[in-house]
Amino acid sequence: MRALFTALLTLTAIALSGCAPPAARQEPAVWRISDADSEIWLYGTVHLLPPDLRWRGPRFEAAFAAADELVLETDASDQASAQLAALAQQLGALPEGERLSQRLSPAERTALEQAANDLGLDLSLLDRQRPWLTALQLSYAAAVRAGHRPEAGVETVLVREAQARGLRMSFLETPERQVRILAELSPEDQLRFLAVTLNDVEGGADLMTAMDRAWARGDADTLENLLEPQWRAAGGGVREALILRRNRDWADQIEARLTGSGRVFIAVGAAHLVGEDSVVDLLRERGIAVEGP
Repeated sequence: MRALFTALLTLTAIALSGCAPPAARQEPAVWRISDADSEIWLYGTVHLLPPDLRWRGPRFEAAFAAADELVLETDASDQASAQLAALAQQLGALPEGERLSQRLSPAERTALEQAANDLGLDLSLLDRQRPWLTALQLSYAAAVRAGHRPEAGVETVLVREAQARGLRMSFLETPERQVRILAELSPEDQLRFLAVTLNDVEGGADLMTAMDRAWARGDADTLENLLEPQWRAAGGGVREALILRRNRDWADQIEARLTGSGRVFIAVGAAHLVGEDSVVDLLRERGIAVEGP
């Protein structure tokens, strides 16, 4: 499920003060929070993107250039990524002798076989994994097949530029926490996660393209409308774990930052910044003025 994948993995806002009205926006959205001695920008990201998709715009450039700290969901350095992959393999392996196919309906087994064949994945390997890890690998492979690349993703670009500028970087979560979010789903929620992923893979790249386009033009309403049916299909347990619980934690962290000072650019998956109970909604409910959609 591409929406869930991009919401979790390392897979838009108003203009800053004085920018053009919403109808003129043609870039991912930027939300802004400020007080007497601090300024925080929230930027929704897509973790894998087509290399030719243009997403940079004047509001992004102004906000990122002004920041003295970049905050991301998690550390995606080579060392951290290697540790994350090893932990995912450890937590995502089924006990010896068990097979994923034994937990699937006949229709789901057929869909998994077809998806593995279409995406060039080893079915025997997928069959020895828990549903959440197989779903994640299917989503990643489907995105790559559709022309999306991690090196073109927003976080990769931001990290490269932040390092070149000597910008301070910090993270909202540890890589281990990100893996455990999925690993700790109930068995029933893991199977729903996989079933929705298989359905999305079978449906092709049209939804992926529509989401990318809505995000790139700053159309938060359309992005929310595209995400909502997927969350309903995945169920409340998946949404609570992947989105809502994390939104509450991140809102706490952002609110705490307002007690300090400085200019901070926070970039997280776009699904966390749109819709009901988004990070933006939660901050506004606490009486924090957030400029943006």
